[in-house]
Amino acid sequence: MLLSKLLGKTLRQPPANAHLISHQLLVRAGYVRSQEAGSFSYLPLGVHGLQRLRAWLRAELASLGGQEIELPLSWGAGGGSHLVRLVRREIDSYRQLPVLLFRMATRSWPDSPSRAGLFGADERPSVEIDVFGSAPLEDEAARVSGALDRLLAACEVDWTWADCGSGDRGGYYLHPAGDEEVAFCRACGYAAERSSMPGTWPAPPEEPELPTEEIATPGCDTIASLSEFLDIPPSRTLKMVFYSVEGRVHCIVIRGDRAVDEAKLARLLGTDQYYASLEEELAAVGAVGGYASPIGLDSSRLRIVADPSVRSGRNFVSGANRPGYHIRNVNIPRDFEPGEWVDLALVEDGDPCPRCGGALQIEPAFALARAMAPAPCTPQAEYLDHHGQGQPLWQARWTLDLGRLWSAIVEEHHDEHGILWPVASAPFDVHLLLLDARKAAVSEQATALYDRLQSEGFAVLYDDRPLSAGVKFNDADLIGLPLRLTVSKRSVKEGLVEAKWRTSAERLKLDEAGLTAELDRLRSLVGR
Repeated sequence: MLLSKLLGKTLRQPPANAHLISHQLLVRAGYVRSQEAGSFSYLPLGVHGLQRLRAWLRAELASLGGQEIELPLSWGAGGGSHLVRLVRREIDSYRQLPVLLFRMATRSWPDSPSRAGLFGADERPSVEIDVFGSAPLEDEAARVSGALDRLLAACEVDWTWADCGSGDRGGYYLHPAGDEEVAFCRACGYAAERSSMPGTWPAPPEEPELPTEEIATPGCDTIASLSEFLDIPPSRTLKMVFYSVEGRVHCIVIRGDRAVDEAKLARLLGTDQYYASLEEELAAVGAVGGYASPIGLDSSRLRIVADPSVRSGRNFVSGANRPGYHIRNVNIPRDFEPGEWVDLALVEDGDPCPRCGGALQIEPAFALARAMAPAPCTPQAEYLDHHGQGQPLWQARWTLDLGRLWSAIVEEHHDEHGILWPVASAPFDVHLLLLDARKAAVSEQATALYDRLQSEGFAVLYDDRPLSAGVKFNDADLIGLPLRLTVSKRSVKEGLVEAKWRTSAERLKLDEAGLTAELDRLRSLVGR
């Protein structure tokens, strides 16, 4: 591609609203342009970069027997059920299974929680992969996940698979600006979405269960004020949190030093349309805000759910369900038995890993991929087995966010001069610079080299613009392609070509043998 004809120019300064380095560099280098908030256009350089990722995926999935399809735009990004209806019309025998289908798509994220550059774009290029077959699809799922692992390794992005509950997994890129949180254990490598990481609690202390006693606690309507008044740690208290859904009150009992995880709560309630119970709703079930207790509450009038954290202590302090009073030495199940036990506590830094007991770390992250656990198709679909009997068709699904992956690559690979593309994800293999373009011999040698590189299968960005060497070198560093080759009047005079790898400060003066060797090196990295 001739740089003189390329739509898009390099910029000396990033846009004012670009806070992430990937946003700044991709705009400055002419890969994308910001439109209104949350909207981006991909310029030709950017399209070439996405095409390289897509080509890598197409080849990898084709090696697994994958077949590419296109779906109507009206089906949208979440067209899984439409795809099932299509597949069940086309598949009727076990002889056709398993089948791996994939499509390149643009997914819409109008309510993206992040506004961090391309990570928060309203529309992002993605690839959706589906495998259909007989239960349990474990081997097929492992092969597809392996292909995604190889792509991420080739792109040199440090990511981690994390449990997302119900057998689903997410591929996460840890980043301070991330819009989600991952809890992971460095000791054993286990990771999960923060809201999917189960709490792990120690056994209660070896101490006798003391008799309950009601005590006056004037003005102590918060855990902090109660702990200060009684000179006890918050972990020795019980916290009652009340939520209502359509007028139905739910009482959550949790250890006083812990918070309720809102995502876990939404799963329990079956909706995120809940609210803190109103005073009149509490009064109707016999509870007093700030002094509530599960003791004495009528379970027929509300739902009482306890988090397992309350099993880790004895002789808790709880409210007395009357203003200004609490109860000492509350023990479970002696003094009350919850209707349900559900993990609801927000996991914190330093909590024990449920796998090995090591200390968990909580880190912000961006989700790059999602792997849905194999399950029977929805809507229901069947195929005929080798006995002619109908059997349920199973489906496993993956989504890879190519836009976010591209941003993650730049976040990982850059220096003070610009982007340093890993070879697998670079839009072009070679950045060819023509200096002293008015010299016919120089122009002829550069054009001949351009033709040679293309004939040998390399993707080349040819800077044939009539600009100074300084501008061209700066632009080459900013654009960040793996190998830069320069032809100038000096190189023509010397019979050499100057080469520089983007990741190295060394400039190489190459004769024909040296140039061939460096191209062979590049070819081995590209995989051609």
